[in-house]
Order: sequence, then C-alpha cells, then structure tokens
Amino acid sequence: MVQRSLVLGDSSVDEKLVSEENEELDRMEIRMRMVYGENRRRDKGVRIECDCSAAVVVATSRDPITRGKLYFGCLYEISDGPVRGCGFKRWWTVPLCDELDKRKVEKNEMKQDLEAAKKRVEAQVEKIFLMEKKFETLEKKYESLNKYQ
Repeated sequence: MVQRSLVLGDSSVDEKLVSEENEELDRMEIRMRMVYGENRRRDKGVRIECDCSAAVVVATSRDPITRGKLYFGCLYEISDGPVRGCGFKRWWTVPLCDELDKRKVEKNEMKQDLEAAKKRVEAQVEKIFLMEKKFETLEKKYESLNKYQ
C-alpha cells in the first residue's frame, strides 16, 4: 500500500499517499461503527480489530489444502509472545456473507419504510383534497353572505 522511494537509498514514505490511506481507514471505521455500533458483535461481519486489539489483516492461505483462499486474521501469531497475538483467523467468505445478509435485511426494512411512507403520502394527499373541497364550500358561503350586504 505505502510506496517508498528507493532513489539514492532514500526510503521516505510518500506522505500524501499515507494520509489518503489513513483517511480511507477512518471512513471504513466510521462505516463499521455505523453498521455495528460502538460495541459490535465479534462473531458477525467483517472485523476491523481482533480481541488482542491488533488490526485485522486480510491474508492468503499458504496451506496446501486451502492455498490461495483469503482469510481475515490477527496481525500477530500466538507464538509472538505472551502479550501479543490471539491467533484469530476467519475465512473471507463467512464475514462477507454476514455483511451481505445484513444488507439484505436493511434493504427489506427500507422497502417496508418506503411503502409506509407512500401510504402516508397518499393519506396526506387525500386530506389535502378534502380540505380544498371544504375551503371551496366555505368560499361559496362567504360570497353568498357578501351578496346580501
């Protein structure tokens, strides 16, 4: 992700690219918090942080049976020391399916909300029509009263 300049041994990081990536990560964090709330469940959806408070990374399996399959995992292995690493690994497809299911539920809720809103609009249109009729009759009564004066 981060590009480094290797000209004349200089390994400075392109700061503009880093800031853009940090902004994107911040936007992703905000979206995740909006979807799951502050205390989102750890067993559903795409995690952004594992139990050991390390960032979750996407990696490719090197196991001969599952070679090339993507998974979410802890940045640190359990063997990295007693303080770091929880050994969290989860296949890519499971959380993405959870996310897709959540989007389907949200879509259905939005459809129901839209239908309810349409019914409310129709009811308001009907009320406006009745009020216009009442207004017209009141205008006619007022005009007829003014004729006699």
